[in-house]
Amino acid sequence: MKTVIKTLPAANGNLFVISAGQRLPLADFSGTVKITEDLRQIPMLGTVQKGMKKIHASFVVCGDLEYHREIDGDFISGGKVFEAVADVGSERLFFAGLRFEDSDPVENELIFEVTDLELIKKLLGM
Repeated sequence: MKTVIKTLPAANGNLFVISAGQRLPLADFSGTVKITEDLRQIPMLGTVQKGMKKIHASFVVCGDLEYHREIDGDFISGGKVFEAVADVGSERLFFAGLRFEDSDPVENELIFEVTDLELIKKLLGM
């Protein structure tokens, strides 16, 4: 069962891709940071014995997504690491080590997983 804990708007964002040791600008954007709690029941020997909880943060790049370079599906999902800088609340935050999760070309959005646990704690306190 997934529950949305918090949604924070992100503005004035810059998205970068790390490729061959270089930090290349990819896009300017506005978007949101969505923090969810994922609770799963784990079956053991045919009965539900234990629940497992995971706090997961997604960085949704959407809206006025303006690309700086030509990209295709292999480029965006080819195991690259992404970084972003955006205004969240009253602070300018740096999102390092983002992993590509999903895209929706109709809605013009890209979704990345936030892997930095300290940053997730900070976002929960905002």
